[in-house]
Amino acid sequence: MKLINRHNFLSLVCMSFTLIVCGKLLLEKLMGFTDRHYTENIFTCLAFSVMITAVLSLHYYLQSFPLIPVLIGQYLAIIGLVAGLVKLVDAVAGTTSDAMWQMLLSVTVPYVISAVIYYVSFFRQVKKANIILSELSEAE
Repeated sequence: MKLINRHNFLSLVCMSFTLIVCGKLLLEKLMGFTDRHYTENIFTCLAFSVMITAVLSLHYYLQSFPLIPVLIGQYLAIIGLVAGLVKLVDAVAGTTSDAMWQMLLSVTVPYVISAVIYYVSFFRQVKKANIILSELSEAE
């Protein structure tokens, strides 16, 4: 995965959205579950994909900070957004008693997977760039 910027933001959102929805549909098929709120859940998955990609894209601006606090801060930002949205929906339409827990779980799993993929690929690119720089330094 490339460093997230304005040129590849939309394609990364589409890619993550597709993977999340395919995972959701496969899991439901394996469990024999039929989703009564299919349309709402698909748009919720799209919103999560946009939020997670947007928060991960902030890494470019947070490179001067240590990785662990950045990861924790990004996760807390996502959780804060989700908690706020659940409270807003609860005030407007009402939700079940465990809606907050379900939504936090629904965001945590894709965020952790996305963050692991993003940061592993990022550090691989940094390592590759360091090797190229060291080869250039030795050639001089």
